[in-house]
Amino acid sequence: MAEIDVDSETIVFGTDRVVIRHPVMKSLHKDDVFIVLLEVPNGTIDNRNVIGFSTSGRRLWEIEPISDSSTADQPYVNLFEENGAIWVYNPIGAKCRLDIDTGNIIKKEQKKW
Repeated sequence: MAEIDVDSETIVFGTDRVVIRHPVMKSLHKDDVFIVLLEVPNGTIDNRNVIGFSTSGRRLWEIEPISDSSTADQPYVNLFEENGAIWVYNPIGAKCRLDIDTGNIIKKEQKKW
C-alpha cells in the first residue's frame, strides 16, 4: 500500500495527488478505504462532507446526507471508529454508522439532550 499524506485540501496517495473541495478535518483508514471528513466553511452548505477513497486515490463515494432537504445545513462534524465500525456525527446529535463500501448510512441513533 502506498503512503497516504493529508495537507489541507490535498491528499497524496503515493505519487498521486487528489485535490478536494474543503480542508480535511479528520481522516482514518479502515480496511482498503481511506475516509476523510471535510471541514465545511461557515456559510457553506455541504452535507456530503465525508468521502471514501481507495488506497490508490480513486474516489469511491461521498456520504449520503442525513437530511432530505437540500437547504438544511447539517454537515458531519466528527468521524471515528468504535468497536470496528465507522461512525459520523452531525451537529444536531445524529450518530450514524457508515457502510465504508458504499458511503450509505446503515444505522442512525439520535442523542437525547
